[in-house]
Amino acid sequence: MQPWMYAALAGSLFVGAHYTLLRAASGKIGDTLGAFVLEGTAALGILIAYFVLPKATPVETTRGGVLFSVASGLCISAVSMLLFFALRKGGPVASTGTIVLGGGVTFAAMLAPLFFGEPFTPRRALGVLLGIGAIVVLSTEARAS
Repeated sequence: MQPWMYAALAGSLFVGAHYTLLRAASGKIGDTLGAFVLEGTAALGILIAYFVLPKATPVETTRGGVLFSVASGLCISAVSMLLFFALRKGGPVASTGTIVLGGGVTFAAMLAPLFFGEPFTPRRALGVLLGIGAIVVLSTEARAS
């Protein structure tokens, strides 16, 4: 297994917990306040980790790096509010999570070759098709009454 995959797999566990806990909170707090609490807590956790965890290999901070990070943060803020809304409106965790995360990953997999020169291989094409298939299958699942 590639070294980066351990962090990715651990991250997937946290994303699963995130969606489950977000579903538990939805309908019990307003969408924007819930997103604010979620993002504020995330910022606090990152701040604590910044001071407590060992430092990684230093990377030069550039203006572009900061601007892209800000833009990414704004995207995550929008996702948080939209997730609270979707889950409050009754979206099942499996469907909502698959559409948001799977759709985002599928979209990024299609854009990465254009922006970063990553190869669009038959394997990537299969992954994109499977991602779209998962979205279709789980978003059209009949909900139990």
